Amino acid sequence: MSPTDMPRDLLMLAEGDYRAALILAHADDPQMIAAGFHLQQAVEKSLKAWLALKGMDYPKTHDLSLLLRLLEDEGENIEAFWSLLELNPFAIQFRYEVAGEPFPRFEHLARLAEKLLVAVRFLLARG
Repeated sequence: MSPTDMPRDLLMLAEGDYRAALILAHADDPQMIAAGFHLQQAVEKSLKAWLALKGMDYPKTHDLSLLLRLLEDEGENIEAFWSLLELNPFAIQFRYEVAGEPFPRFEHLARLAEKLLVAVRFLLARG
């Protein structure tokens, strides 16, 4: 990925992860851990695209709180996205556990992730 293509490419990958999360969550046999993982990945890549749009190097991390703090430190308005931190466990922890609990906030977090995707898409289009 060249530095100039990085935000666009990251956003494209994020959109694919978002679509995969919805497919997995709404399947006849929903796979909520996998859906949560892909939703977390969509958010992570969206935040990294946002950082790249600002010309910032982003760390190789799955920690959404770190990525959000970096944007906040740059003066970006990320207040609406803090609850996406609920997805952090899906990056590593839940990939290697069998969780018996349903994921009741999936739809809420999916709508918030979509809002983030739209915001980054707008920033990218604005150049």
